[in-house]
Amino acid sequence: MKLKKFIKYTESLLPHEVELLNQLNQFQDDDRIDVFKRIYHNTLNQEENKDFDEGINKRKYSHLMNWMQSKLDSYCTDSYYKRLNYYDNRIKTDTISSEEENELLSLIKHYSAHHYHFIRFYEVVKNYLVFLLVRVRLNDYELINQFIHQYHDDYIRCKEVSNRMTQSASDIVTDYHTNKTSLNSMKWLNWLRRLYADKSLDGYNRYQALILLSYISLTENSLLEEVLSYYKDLEEYLIDGTYYSRKLLLNYYGNKQLILMKLHKYDFALYYGKLSISDQGHDYVMYLSNYCFNLLKLGEPKRALILLKEALPFARQMSNKFNRTLYISSLMKCYIDNSQYNNAKQFAENQLALHEKDIIEHNWNKFFRTYLESLLHLREYSKVKRIIKRYNLIEKESSSLKNYITFPYFKWFLALVNFKEGNISQFKFSSSIKREIESLSNTYNIKPSGKIMSLIEDAVVKLV
Repeated sequence: MKLKKFIKYTESLLPHEVELLNQLNQFQDDDRIDVFKRIYHNTLNQEENKDFDEGINKRKYSHLMNWMQSKLDSYCTDSYYKRLNYYDNRIKTDTISSEEENELLSLIKHYSAHHYHFIRFYEVVKNYLVFLLVRVRLNDYELINQFIHQYHDDYIRCKEVSNRMTQSASDIVTDYHTNKTSLNSMKWLNWLRRLYADKSLDGYNRYQALILLSYISLTENSLLEEVLSYYKDLEEYLIDGTYYSRKLLLNYYGNKQLILMKLHKYDFALYYGKLSISDQGHDYVMYLSNYCFNLLKLGEPKRALILLKEALPFARQMSNKFNRTLYISSLMKCYIDNSQYNNAKQFAENQLALHEKDIIEHNWNKFFRTYLESLLHLREYSKVKRIIKRYNLIEKESSSLKNYITFPYFKWFLALVNFKEGNISQFKFSSSIKREIESLSNTYNIKPSGKIMSLIEDAVVKLV
């Protein structure tokens, strides 16, 4: 394939990247116009891809590819932040070159208010002002001093918001981690709403406010539609490059997938989930775990299992314990949904031996529920009982149900084992579960897991 490198590059482009490039498009050459139109179509439409014309001069393809990447790099907030840190280091070590000073001066002259990394930019400019003063270099003093005074109040405000954001994040993520909504997180709701609506705030703080609003909505379903509308509002900043970075886009796609999944819009969520796993970065395994869970919801367990098994080397190298335990539970669930119960059991026991402390701290509920499902499928009832007792799962579940409304699955698993061992009658076992389902369904309008109910019903009718 003559255009293999070019095609591979264009296939890696994200929709918002192509939208950004389209806004910058000022091509005069008919060939370049035609090629870019095909890129736009192939990236933004779900229809069949249009082939590229191999008769066009290959240098035009090469030029276009270089142009696209250079434009994306020039807008990338991550690259900008790295450059600021580089300038700051050069200033503090007295190694900044004349060319680099001119670059920094150009950024100051052409600064656009409320930049994504305004806080860092202001700090670098302030350090540069001190650098000039102690050397009695007054040529550019007025320009820089004017900038410092003009944006001083904005800096103080953005810095205060950033500092307060730390406490709000601690409260909100703690609730999210324990799968509950409390006053600790809800007290920040209106403040975060105001921050996100405030276009005079720096971009980084605004986006952090959106992320924290997303965490709250994932434990408070009544906020999901509202927060989803904020993601829609954000698109203009992604498309015009104000908030552009590839990493931020992947996070945007990953968060949007989670919200859509909570709204049970699984097909729509799948589109964003697939985009979120376009790169194998630090959060790849987390995005992949969520994407594969979505595939399971859509009845595609084989595809999900293949993807998660391919990611096993990445998961083994993860330092994020929460995301690693999320991956472990996801792969176990995939094994079960593919009727590979022995594989689910063996993988669970292997990971429990390696990461018992992390599993108990970060993801005990999903892990043990899935592990016990595999044991019940294998009819290892005595082992189910031992695991429940060893890890105090009934007590943990009872405590968890005070904060999060769902069904007492571990209690049901233990009751099933007692029934299979002849300790309680089928009538007592079945009627107690039926009562709890009716009570929770009528009060909270929720339904138990269909797969767990099928598993229990199947176990009841089997003799062993």
